[in-house]
Amino acid sequence: MQRNYLRGLLICLIPCLLAGLFAFRIDKYKLGIDLAGGTILVYEINLERTKQRKEALGEGAPKDTKKSETVATGLSPEEMNQLAAQIKRRIDPTDIKNVTVRPLGDRRLEIILPTGGASSGRENLTAEEIEETKRLISQMGVLEFRILANGADDAEGIAAARAVVDSESPEVLASLAREGKAPPGPKEEFNVEINGTKAKVRYVWAEIGPEYRADLGLSNASESPGGLWAAAANARAAGKTFLIGPGHNVVNDNAIASEVLFSRVCTNRDQLAREDAERERLLREGKTEAEIAKVIDSKKYEYFVLTRVSPEDSVRVGGDITLTASTGTDAKTFTPCVEFNFNAAGAQVFGKITRRNKPSNNNTRLLTVLLDDRVVSAATIQSEITSHGQITGKFDRKTVDRQVYILRSGALSAELREKPVSENTIGPTLGRDTIRKGTLAVGLAFVAVLVFMLVYYRFAGMVACIALFANLLLTIGFMVSVNAAFTLPGLAGLVLTLGIAVDANVLIYERLREERNKGANLITAIRNGYDRAFATIIDTHMTSIFTAIVLYTFGNDNLKGFAISLTVGLVISLFTSLYITRLMFDFWQHKNWLTELKMLKLFDRPNFHPMKYRHLFFVITSVSTGLGLALFVLRGEAGLNVDFRGGTVFAGKLRDGEERGLTKTSDGKPGFRELLGEANQKKQLTATSAHWANKPVGETATANTFVYTITYADNSTTTVTLNNKPAGNTDKEMEEDVIRRAKELPDWSVEQMFLAGTSYPDGKSKYFTIRTTERQPELVRATLDRLLRAEDGKSLMAGATMNVEIKGSTVELTFSQPTSRAYVQELLSREFKKAGASGEGDTFAINGDRNTEEGGRFTKMNVDVSNNPALGKLKAADTDPEKKSQLESLKKILAETKQAFESAPEPERLEVFDSQLAKETRTKAFWAIALSWVAILLYLWFRFGNWTFGLAAVICLIHDLCFTLGIIAACHYLHLIPGASLLGIEDFKIDLVAVAALLTLVGYSVSDTIVVFDRIREVRGKNPKLVPQMINDSVNQTLSRTILTATTVFLVSIVLYAFGGEGVHLFAFVMVMGVLVGTYSSIFVAAPLLLVFGEGNEDGQSTVIEEPANKEETEEEVVEG
Repeated sequence: MQRNYLRGLLICLIPCLLAGLFAFRIDKYKLGIDLAGGTILVYEINLERTKQRKEALGEGAPKDTKKSETVATGLSPEEMNQLAAQIKRRIDPTDIKNVTVRPLGDRRLEIILPTGGASSGRENLTAEEIEETKRLISQMGVLEFRILANGADDAEGIAAARAVVDSESPEVLASLAREGKAPPGPKEEFNVEINGTKAKVRYVWAEIGPEYRADLGLSNASESPGGLWAAAANARAAGKTFLIGPGHNVVNDNAIASEVLFSRVCTNRDQLAREDAERERLLREGKTEAEIAKVIDSKKYEYFVLTRVSPEDSVRVGGDITLTASTGTDAKTFTPCVEFNFNAAGAQVFGKITRRNKPSNNNTRLLTVLLDDRVVSAATIQSEITSHGQITGKFDRKTVDRQVYILRSGALSAELREKPVSENTIGPTLGRDTIRKGTLAVGLAFVAVLVFMLVYYRFAGMVACIALFANLLLTIGFMVSVNAAFTLPGLAGLVLTLGIAVDANVLIYERLREERNKGANLITAIRNGYDRAFATIIDTHMTSIFTAIVLYTFGNDNLKGFAISLTVGLVISLFTSLYITRLMFDFWQHKNWLTELKMLKLFDRPNFHPMKYRHLFFVITSVSTGLGLALFVLRGEAGLNVDFRGGTVFAGKLRDGEERGLTKTSDGKPGFRELLGEANQKKQLTATSAHWANKPVGETATANTFVYTITYADNSTTTVTLNNKPAGNTDKEMEEDVIRRAKELPDWSVEQMFLAGTSYPDGKSKYFTIRTTERQPELVRATLDRLLRAEDGKSLMAGATMNVEIKGSTVELTFSQPTSRAYVQELLSREFKKAGASGEGDTFAINGDRNTEEGGRFTKMNVDVSNNPALGKLKAADTDPEKKSQLESLKKILAETKQAFESAPEPERLEVFDSQLAKETRTKAFWAIALSWVAILLYLWFRFGNWTFGLAAVICLIHDLCFTLGIIAACHYLHLIPGASLLGIEDFKIDLVAVAALLTLVGYSVSDTIVVFDRIREVRGKNPKLVPQMINDSVNQTLSRTILTATTVFLVSIVLYAFGGEGVHLFAFVMVMGVLVGTYSSIFVAAPLLLVFGEGNEDGQSTVIEEPANKEETEEEVVEG
């Protein structure tokens, strides 16, 4: 016996100790972007390059005009979703980093990178990690195998390719170089016979990547006096090709070459500007030139090699041909390599290529590997190869890992522009406050449940508390161990898990009480209590897990954190409530330490007859369902938040001493609602004109951004930069659209944010969050700047300063508050465009000083304008008149930027929801709720053997949902009543967090219903008919446990509502209301519906056949651990 209890103790202690090792490592906690801040990247699809690639693959040939037009104007919703999923798999393949990738319209993608930081204050995502993510995103990931052209097999093709390049005009070659395109190849096809196999082939130049250049001993940055580099330099100067033989030695034109190369000076401005900016950033981080060379593929020179393309000599991975990739080690060099395995279709094609090109007549062929049209390696084919192979070269581990990530995720279906169109960071200030409030809510809920269980159940309550602590420890430990991100909804899920987890103990203990009341001894009562509660506990947990799985499938990534924490907590709850507590009871019994269990009693068994009033309850239920639905429909879209409608979320703060309440306070100061109200909008937002400040010139000119100067009635002006074209076909129509939108802040709502530890009278706060359906953040900023003003006209918004120091072609910027590079870049870009100094490529490079970084934002930055054609040669001591003029231009640009920044500092949070994305989110929310109902109906049908049980439960859920939605809608009218704010009632609007709460409510409500259904099944026994008295008996027997389980969940929901913070306030409100209405429907609606659906005879008499689970159970039995 001792050994068995020791085994049980180890089964409990080992997981808890392992979990503790993770749970108490606070520095290992991965936080979502809503808690720790992070970076938001918005990428634009390169439609032209995407179209070219599709045409090259035969997917978008000119004859397919419909497809071609679609690509030209944007991608379809299906293609955008596919691309988002591909990028998600590439940068977060295990789906535990909480990275969000979502479409914005038909040509942009938003990528949200949470900090990955910790609650202990560890730094945000490093610049290197962000840049590595950008590299993963910007690569298409197209893998291709080709044969390199060689003199023995391809003499005719080589001669033709060299003739094309050698005879081409320098102007054409220079133009191709500036555009970053490969040199021209021969247009005709050639017949090439190898090893008895004939094929028509083409010859295409492919750029040599850094990995294969390292094999050749060629550098595209440094110079060498002799050897291969000297031959390349001579050919480059003449604009000619050159040949190399076996061993990579230079050979003359009459020799048989193994490779044909072409080299040129890199003149692609975009590439050069990116390299300079990257090098400058790395130098500031203290990197050496050797370390920088490993990171940056510097391109002073470019090299190309001639390849042979045909179905018999090349294969592109994609379509039917797929492969799996993994990290391996080259057996010859013991260096990292990429190992791959083709599927059956790929193995067949690869075998055909290597069989045709295996050695013959003392001639070997080189198989080259191309990733995104760049040669990464080339190896000699020794024999036929089918499924398995290696990509080897001078790779480091990081490069191999990146290539494996790319190959595993597959080629992207569309190409993104290399540089994001916007890069924004979310400040961690509000996130830190949310962590404090969330931790407080978890702690208080935990203590509240512990106290309740200890007071009500005494010793059994202590056992439940130990199990509850183990549940919390194991849940947190598991999430930390798998590097899952903690999000704000995830914290709510953790709190809710405490309430649901303790319900299992309540079910067991109330069963145990019943057994004792029947006369069973303590050991038998414990055994029967666990045995008879087992099925109910499994059922209640399974239904909640079903809804969590549905939420994980349909929710966004923040809500997936909630689904994970809830699911993990529920699964662990089965272990803690059924095994750990049982082991403790058995051990105490074995030691004779437990002779009696004392518990408080809520009430004696009632003699309530709910079936007598069932018709009244049906009327109440129908009316409340109809009224709730009517109120929700009456509110319409106005009752939905921006993530369901599209719009902007802006979080900021007011100046010290200018704290405001939601409404006018006792000192007479207007609150947020008065400042944002219709009267103040009419007064402050009277716009008279809007001038398009950066109108493109020329027939072919286009504008990616639209800069407008808006003039108001008081002759003040503001400048806004719009990323999307205003409505209208003419300049006048577009300007009218801007004026119309500048005159109002549409469908706004405001929330106060109260930081933990701060307290102001009259419910004032300086932190706020505003949501509006206006989707241009610059217009929102400009509108708030005019609305949030004091009586004297001064801005209420907290200000910031920016100091400027020009040091030649570098500008040093110093800020009074941490600011993101993306925000400063946006302001600078606007002023450069207004000054006409934007040109092609990068106008400037901006880098943050790592020593001043705080949560991804900086207080010091450096701006390099050396690559700007108008300002690139500035020197502080120059006296040249032209350079003096350039200096004055730069000073003017910086002065305008300084003014723009100081008048509108970067907000704590700025998030834009696209209307198309909002529509898809609404659809997902609908299907999530509908599928949860279907899953519950099918599960209960399976468990109880009749569809009536499932349908009755679902009808109750529909009532609970409609009633709760109606209460949320009613809050729009109730929140204005004096005293409503004291109860936490706000103008709630439905968002994804509310949907998460509604789905959680589905799981909870049906759990209560299952408790009653299980007892009905037990009371009914083998009786074929269900009669009203059976239902009355079942409800009376389970009433105390129904109320107690509702009490525990209600307790944690109230704690979450009062102390959880603004981010989960609506979630907690839904749960508080939902617990009340769910308990009502479980008792008074679900069971009577069984009779309505024909499960029994409504007028029949009671024929109760109650049989014990095991009639012969009379002796005590010690259950081993």
